[in-house]
Amino acid sequence: MKLHQLDLNLLLAFDALMTQGSVTRASEALFISQPAMSHSLGRLRTFFGDPLLVRTPQGMLPTPRAQRLHLGVQQVLRLLEQQLSDEEEFEPRHSKRRFVLCTTDYVECVLIPPLISRLKKLAPGVTIEIRILRDSLPEAELASGEIDLVLGFDEYMQVPGYLGKETWLTEPLAGLVRATRELPEERITLAQLTQMPHVFHSPLGTSEASLDKFLQSQGLSRTISVNSQSYMSAAAIVSQSDHLLVLPRKVAELLAEHWPLKSLPLPADVPDYHLNCVWHPVHAQQPALVWLKELMKELVNQHPS
Repeated sequence: MKLHQLDLNLLLAFDALMTQGSVTRASEALFISQPAMSHSLGRLRTFFGDPLLVRTPQGMLPTPRAQRLHLGVQQVLRLLEQQLSDEEEFEPRHSKRRFVLCTTDYVECVLIPPLISRLKKLAPGVTIEIRILRDSLPEAELASGEIDLVLGFDEYMQVPGYLGKETWLTEPLAGLVRATRELPEERITLAQLTQMPHVFHSPLGTSEASLDKFLQSQGLSRTISVNSQSYMSAAAIVSQSDHLLVLPRKVAELLAEHWPLKSLPLPADVPDYHLNCVWHPVHAQQPALVWLKELMKELVNQHPS
């Protein structure tokens, strides 16, 4: 007996016949004609070499072979239905789902705290794992589902066209200086960008940022005295020196609240950062992932730049 010789639609007919115990009722259950159901029963009898259902004064009764077959056929049909149907709706309040986000320390500082606060109310069983985005996009981990989302700025990652990508946030840059540092204007001028020594915050270990490309377009450059991969160490250095730290405005304001620092605007033509969310199209329709993306975008919109 070869499975490839069996029309799988006959399994639906067999289940209906066994469940209804009547050709007429089985045909009505599957919305086909009675002759078509009778034809299906004939094909089933031929394939299995067994009468399967026998007409008696008490109605059509299954043979022992049919009874043994029916449980397995029902399980197969149920499994197929589950696999082919839409994914079950995600229920945040009852979920124990662990989401893995690969991102920069900007997102850790600015977006993760309000996300955790919201999850406590909406999905107390959901957990978040943070992995730091390195110098290459984790494409294999996105494809396998090991990582759910990648969040990072344009300058940190080149995103292949086959991946899903949305820009969630446009963030101006700001300059952090020591709180007691006196400057002619309460802003950072283009001249000061080139004259002041910089602490370069480089979470991925890169040697230049979008600011450097902007300065190069103006025929200028800056002096980087210290390269740091941590916001905290960079802030500590600036709080005790005459250095300048350029970073996204929200993080600058956050650090200025906790350190003896002040955040100052940069020249208006310095380009903004663009925070992108990246995912793999294979997992794009997962209800849990759709829910998390929408929740995080809502949090971003509640704290516009």
